[in-house]
Amino acid sequence: MKLLLMLAATALLIGCAPVVSNRPCPRVTEFPPELQKQAALELERAAALTQMMNAMAVDRAFNRAICE
Repeated sequence: MKLLLMLAATALLIGCAPVVSNRPCPRVTEFPPELQKQAALELERAAALTQMMNAMAVDRAFNRAICE
């Protein structure tokens, strides 16, 4: 049963591979260090916004890694 589930999952994921590998690289905007410091200070007072920005930072790092 586990083997059947693994094969089904593999088949589904293989179908996604061409779409992911052919997508264009997104633009990553760079900000000056002064602006980044100011934003970090402002984020200290906004927990939900900090969480969102951290998630976007992970996405940016991923995009930089795959789009050299």
